[in-house]
Amino acid sequence: MASLITTSSFDPTYPTFPIFASLGIVLISLPAYWHFKSGNVGTILYIVWTLMGNLNYLINSIAWAGNLHNPPWFWCDLSTAITVALNVAIPTSSLLITHRLYSIATIRQVNISKSDSRRTKYYEIAVGLGLPALGIIFRVVVQGHRFDIIENLGCWPSIYVTPVTIPMVFLPPILINLVSATYASLAIRAFLKQRKQFSDLLQSANSGLTIGRYFRLMALAATEIICSLPMSTYTMVLNIQTGLHPWISWADTHYNFNRFEKLPFGWFKLFPRNWILINISRYSLPVGSFIFFVYLGMSGESGQFYRRQFWRVARLLGFPGPSSETSPGASWISRPGASAPSHLQSLPPFATAVSVTSTTKKERDSMELYAYGTGSKANSSSDSLSVPPGSNAEKELEVEVDSLPRLPPSAEVHSSVV
Repeated sequence: MASLITTSSFDPTYPTFPIFASLGIVLISLPAYWHFKSGNVGTILYIVWTLMGNLNYLINSIAWAGNLHNPPWFWCDLSTAITVALNVAIPTSSLLITHRLYSIATIRQVNISKSDSRRTKYYEIAVGLGLPALGIIFRVVVQGHRFDIIENLGCWPSIYVTPVTIPMVFLPPILINLVSATYASLAIRAFLKQRKQFSDLLQSANSGLTIGRYFRLMALAATEIICSLPMSTYTMVLNIQTGLHPWISWADTHYNFNRFEKLPFGWFKLFPRNWILINISRYSLPVGSFIFFVYLGMSGESGQFYRRQFWRVARLLGFPGPSSETSPGASWISRPGASAPSHLQSLPPFATAVSVTSTTKKERDSMELYAYGTGSKANSSSDSLSVPPGSNAEKELEVEVDSLPRLPPSAEVHSSVV
């Protein structure tokens, strides 16, 4: 077979999916820094798996647009493994999020030690990576050949549908979503029981969450469950209706295993349901990225953070950015009638006397006592509580005070020294 097969069946929707996948990569990456910093394992895994899935499908849709060429030596094996893992990984991430929210809502220990927190994170990482790895292993049991190459879509996993395939491939994401939905329901129930003290509960748990962020995480997990559970169920039912092959043996299932099949785009005319299922799987990742950004990427000070990162990248590319050298509170001085910032309005009157000339130690101590009206050196024989009349310190202090800029009338400060 030729290394490059070009057909006339071109996807009429191209390049819609590459655009959506690229947008999904950007949207899921923007708030990633905050969530990696917060250390919420479920959210981090959701970001990582969604990013990998979008990138995987994007590469395939571009590389095999309008052709059926032979893949690189390792790419399709890796690509199909990622696709199979995503079948379990995204529901598992939602499960970890709902389980964490439930644990916070039902916490009984006020102070959690660092070792307990670290142990919980290790457990979540093991579950978040272990279940997708098991999904890849289970799929090998019912893998009829290495992979398929579908025109305009690229690499796609091969699954030999037998009665063994149902518990190995189709049921795990359904069960995970059901468990996740159970935890979400229990978490909401626990919140309703103690909603008045819930803010204090979040602080005592050292979760780094506010009530708003708690429910945004809950909304993200609930949306994933609502979308993923029907899709996984429909996929299982459709494959069963298409027909189950009998399970004879491992050797029969894996006969001529090293081959890979090439399917032209016209194949979907014979199996239109498969076109729908594959596109639901592909587009669910950009949609998931958008939902994640809406729930967790548009809150708090995200706008300022995005603006700072934009200008940081712009400066690296040589574009001039907004000046950041002006010190805070300096701009009001040059505008007539402007009021002083609040942090300057709170300064006591004596805090504006800044020495700019060289003086002796005795004169500095005398000036300090004069400015504050009291001091710890009152009992010293070499210092006094007031500046000696006619001394250099008195003259320098008068010059300094007279030469300092005055606050505008609107920024008049009222305070007293106690």
